[in-house]
Amino acid sequence: MALVLDILSWAFIIGGGVFSLLSGIGVVRFPDVFTRMHAASLADTLGAGLIILGLLLQAGIGADLVGVKLILILVFLLFTSPVVTHALAQAALLDGERPWTRDGGPTEGTVDVRESEGDAFLVDARAPDGER
Repeated sequence: MALVLDILSWAFIIGGGVFSLLSGIGVVRFPDVFTRMHAASLADTLGAGLIILGLLLQAGIGADLVGVKLILILVFLLFTSPVVTHALAQAALLDGERPWTRDGGPTEGTVDVRESEGDAFLVDARAPDGER
C-alpha cells in the first residue's frame, strides 16, 4: 500500500511541476496581458494544487498538523487565485488594455472608460467629478 501511495504522490508532484513549467512558458510566450494572466492563473493553480496533493499523500492527513496545514494552503490557494485574476483583469480593462485578437478588431469583453459616465463602478474615484 505504501508503494502505491508513493507512486501516486510522485505522479501528482511531477504533474504539478509540468503544469507549473508550462505556465511559466505561457507567461513568457503569450502576446498580451489577458492571455498571460490566463496561463498564470489556471495552469499555475493546477500545478500548485497537484504538488500540494502529492505532498498531502506523502504527509498523510492523520493527527499530524502538516496534513491540516497543507489542506488549508490548498483551500486558500483555490479561493484566492480566481479572485486575484479577476481583479487584475478588471484593472487592465479599466486602464484601457484591449484583448489581443488576430485581426486586430474589438472584442466583446472590452470596456470603454469614456462610456462609463453613468456607471458608478467604472468611474475613476481619484479623478474629480468622475472625469478621467
